[in-house]
Amino acid sequence: MVNNDFEKIIETVTLYFKGTYYGDVEMLSKAFHPNAHVTGIISDELFDWSLSDFIVRVTTSTTAANKGEKYDKEIISIDKTKNVAIVKSRVAVGELIFFDYITLLKIDGHWIIRSKSFTN
Repeated sequence: MVNNDFEKIIETVTLYFKGTYYGDVEMLSKAFHPNAHVTGIISDELFDWSLSDFIVRVTTSTTAANKGEKYDKEIISIDKTKNVAIVKSRVAVGELIFFDYITLLKIDGHWIIRSKSFTN
């Protein structure tokens, strides 16, 4: 079951990656817990969003896919203990490179993102 957990964690994070790249609300809603929180720092400015605010932010402007930007997102590491995992990832958005720290919980047998913190 451990290997399956890692596969499911990767699937969930990939939904987040693809959801932001394509601006896909359904993918993002499936990847994140409804009460998830996204917070981080962009160029020394603090941002703090509910999931709905984050989804609006990444789906209402021209998407990276529509701009023809390269899909450049990768998982750097996964640390899992029982039903909790932390994923560190690198995500390119235009000219910016972000590092995400994503907390996932296994709830009712499904891995879901509970929070995401990021910096560039």
